[in-house]
Amino acid sequence: MKISKEARRVARQLMKATVKDGRVDGGVVRKVVARLKEEKPRGYLGMIAAYGRLVRLELEKHHAIVESAVTLADETRSTVEFDLQKKYDGKLTVEYKVNPALIGGMRVRVGSDVWDGSVKGRLERLKERIG
Repeated sequence: MKISKEARRVARQLMKATVKDGRVDGGVVRKVVARLKEEKPRGYLGMIAAYGRLVRLELEKHHAIVESAVTLADETRSTVEFDLQKKYDGKLTVEYKVNPALIGGMRVRVGSDVWDGSVKGRLERLKERIG
């Protein structure tokens, strides 16, 4: 679905009202979507889609996904969390996943930032260089 410029503009305005103290307020999100569904202004589906995308991106900025080939030790987890909290001003939730396909090392994703220190990632980068 193509979203109009007006729908994007309205979604950005709604997003400004949704973020309180650097965090997305879930109650405000529910009220905004319910109000749009109820009133059905022109282009409201585009507004909801654009608003939903902005909310998702904002939430992803405050959520880290740490993937490793094996379960990380508690000491390693606390070190990773401390470093991430320091880098992102302490406004971060951390989720751990085990992904044996990584072979070794870990991959960390926070929003659109990705740090790949996995063996699989290194092998892929080496393969790209060699050709």
